[in-house]
Amino acid sequence: MEIKPKPLATTETVKRFPQLDNRELIKTSFWISQVFMIIATIVGVYLAAQEGLSQALAFDNLTNKQNNYYLRHALYDEVSDNVKTINEYADLISAKSPYDLKAIHPQMASFIWENMRFSPYTLETPSRILSETRRFYMESKEIVTKIENRFYGAKYGAEQLKKLTQRVTEQTLPALKNNYSALAIELKSADIIVE
Repeated sequence: MEIKPKPLATTETVKRFPQLDNRELIKTSFWISQVFMIIATIVGVYLAAQEGLSQALAFDNLTNKQNNYYLRHALYDEVSDNVKTINEYADLISAKSPYDLKAIHPQMASFIWENMRFSPYTLETPSRILSETRRFYMESKEIVTKIENRFYGAKYGAEQLKKLTQRVTEQTLPALKNNYSALAIELKSADIIVE
């Protein structure tokens, strides 16, 4: 006896996937709206990246100015202190002409000046200021050495030191102060207060 498969009844419902309406895909308005959405996304990402970049550059610029301000202010304070030290030394040797000049050698601070060679902001300082500061350190050391070795007499050496400090006081220090004060004004306009 052979078993025959039972024929499907036409009245039985067959489960099928719902039919998708693809008529919208062939309309031009759909594709135009998709192209505009892609263009808007690209433009939006580009503008956001540009704004982010400009903000990062502005922040970096302000940070550099702030660091330059502190570096130049510290250099100004150090050079001012050294001018005072050299003037006191010149007054002392001029007035008393001590025998042991090496015993009263002026102790000039050089922490900032020496550490500036490791700072990336040093060469952003105007070259005129750097050159005048370098000359001050070199010439003062040379004059003091000549005084201590008796190549210069005490009074003559003191005069040379006074000329040097006068030049630094009248030219270098005001230029340095104007420079870091201008940076402070720029930073203040960006709501960054430096002291």
